[in-house]
Amino acid sequence: MAYFVPSALLAGQAKFDERFQKGEWRLPDSAAINAAAKAEIANPSLTEIRTREDRTVYAYFPIRQTATSGSARSATHTGARGDSLSKTLSWTTYSEPFSISIKQADNNVFSFAEMYAATLQNALINLIAGIDAAFVAALVADKTQVNNGGGNGTVNSDDDIYEVPLSEANYFFQNAKQTLWYNLFRGPIVGIVDDKAFGLMQRLQAQGSANATNYGFQFAGMEIMGTTRTVLGTGYNGSGVFFENGLVAIIPWIPKQNRKPLDPEKAMTYIGDYGQINVPQFPGVNFAIHAYGSRADNGSYGGYTQDVTLEFEVSLDIAYQSAPLSTLRGSSDSVVYGVGQLAS
Repeated sequence: MAYFVPSALLAGQAKFDERFQKGEWRLPDSAAINAAAKAEIANPSLTEIRTREDRTVYAYFPIRQTATSGSARSATHTGARGDSLSKTLSWTTYSEPFSISIKQADNNVFSFAEMYAATLQNALINLIAGIDAAFVAALVADKTQVNNGGGNGTVNSDDDIYEVPLSEANYFFQNAKQTLWYNLFRGPIVGIVDDKAFGLMQRLQAQGSANATNYGFQFAGMEIMGTTRTVLGTGYNGSGVFFENGLVAIIPWIPKQNRKPLDPEKAMTYIGDYGQINVPQFPGVNFAIHAYGSRADNGSYGGYTQDVTLEFEVSLDIAYQSAPLSTLRGSSDSVVYGVGQLAS
């Protein structure tokens, strides 16, 4: 006798609730997208005049001239004429493709909508992580090689990093602000810092005006964004890149055809459709999405032999741009400053 063995439930299946899934679906570092959402780029039309991926975009700016100081007035004085330079903006495309079977959900604990939402979220997380890594790398590569010093730190000319001595660790951010001030960047400061520097910031910010020693004053006029990425290498007990707010931006761009909602009916055809999506955490930044359908045998992938595979791709073009400078202080000058806290 089988004793009801044939009808036994061999495997119990349930879904973890949304809260329990947060460990798997953690958002990555996103300083880059945050910067894109907040950036006040000098001319918003830069994205509008780029009508297609292969169109070159130039931006122009006037430049300073070297001093021609005199010591007396003259009736026949002459002087240097003004000048300008151009900057070519360069966009990089970041994309993440994924696919889904329309019949796989017919025999699965997850619905089609849930499968689509999960795979789309996975693609967006991968995309954001890639853009953020590229943004931090671009900042580090862009750091100035012309630093006049200032504060209580010294400039390591081999690595082009302003180094704060161990004795000044409690004033790391004040010294970072001071070297920018000394180099005539005196507006609000943005810092992208590694985990060690971010932890130092949290400790120092907690020492406010009611404590015996006040370290919190140094954060006035500073916005610090933390990243888990190594910024200036592992040789520092905290490091970051700093710049005056508004002088560094990433310019997001998607093709003109994508600047509308995706039509789900067209998306299921072999021609497909273009659209855009946004992520609530990053208002103002739209991601491009493209989709099309094709006949497929998905029997080996949880679907069915007579099936349709929907192919998706989410993408975003990013142009990193710091405020351009002339060669008045040297060809390797930049608005970005690298600052490291020495461990000994």
